[in-house]
Amino acid sequence: MKKLLKYLGMAAIGGAILSGCGGGSSDSAPTAASPARLNAAVTAEPLVPLAASVAPGATGSAAIDGVGTDSGSSAALAPCAAVTWRAGVNYPLGTVVLYTPNGLYYKVVQVAGNGSDGTTPTISTWYWAQTTCALPAAKKIVGGYYPNWTPSPVRIRDVNARYNLIYLFHAVPVGGSPGTTGAVTFSAPGNGRGAATNLKADIQYARSTQGRKIILSVGGAGNGMSFPNRTKSQTFVNSIASIYTQLGGIDGMDWNTFEADQRPDTAEMIWISLELKKRYPGFIISAPPAPWNQIDKEFCRAMVAAGAMDYAAPQYYDGPGLNDPAYVAENVKQWVSLLGANRVVVGFGISNAANYMSRDQAVSAWNQVKANHPDIRGGFNWQIHMDEEQGWPFANSVAPLINP
Repeated sequence: MKKLLKYLGMAAIGGAILSGCGGGSSDSAPTAASPARLNAAVTAEPLVPLAASVAPGATGSAAIDGVGTDSGSSAALAPCAAVTWRAGVNYPLGTVVLYTPNGLYYKVVQVAGNGSDGTTPTISTWYWAQTTCALPAAKKIVGGYYPNWTPSPVRIRDVNARYNLIYLFHAVPVGGSPGTTGAVTFSAPGNGRGAATNLKADIQYARSTQGRKIILSVGGAGNGMSFPNRTKSQTFVNSIASIYTQLGGIDGMDWNTFEADQRPDTAEMIWISLELKKRYPGFIISAPPAPWNQIDKEFCRAMVAAGAMDYAAPQYYDGPGLNDPAYVAENVKQWVSLLGANRVVVGFGISNAANYMSRDQAVSAWNQVKANHPDIRGGFNWQIHMDEEQGWPFANSVAPLINP
């Protein structure tokens, strides 16, 4: 995801800043001391809302209707009655438990005189075997970005089970930003725990067995892209098709291409998105815009209106004031008014770094958003590796609120 270069420069903030996702030009960036200024910036030029004007299904209703109801090559799982594992409990044969320390599911496959004999799923492989489990009515997006720069990342198939959508971050333009030919390339993550060696197999296991969606994020972290002509756009489509084949299939693409003052080439990006949707039925198109930015808002509005984008996911982190739950709740109202609740996903970042949320702030923000918009499309987290390092605060605290 992008670093908001001009935005951060204007804000003059200190402390550790982690690379974030999405965003566009920052001519009206918020500051920590003046959240009202941010609200004024995003309301200065009202846009025509889409909530009441876009026909149902105009942006690919199968993808919009929910992760967990599969429209592509993924096979959705039947719900299972899992219970949360507790130490010292003797579970009977066939019991499926959610082991919260790692977020994975395990099934009792052998028993002794006292069932599972109070054993721990990750220690006793005689009593327990890892399994999969679809949560009942898991219709909202619980997404997470999976950066490829981590030396020893968790394997895709072992990502906390609460995540039902994983963004592969990131494909970058050939020749550097804004791209020379239009092509992009994607590199495997570090292989410290076998993530690279097993990448293709794990992606397909996640899609076909675990019922997750896998989306390729394009751009971000200083990798903006431009599409000044159809030739460059066609080359981009061809390169996405090549990566699709390389990975054995993916479920969508995430436009993460807005950098600093570079404006999106909306007409060509609409054409690209519709070409990919035509080539791969059910293909999801998303974007993580800057919450306050008028250019990003107009881009997302136009994309949704053209049937070229399934949802926008504003990022509420990596900038002063963005981690304030009250601001998140008010700003999401603007996006919902523009696109409709089922086309808005809320972006979170939980970390002790400056301008990121605490666990409690994230919970408060989601509860306010959900109370205002029961049909909100879901939430995502930047990033999965950070969530794992912290003991899965997003997956274990926020995700269950998104999909109870």
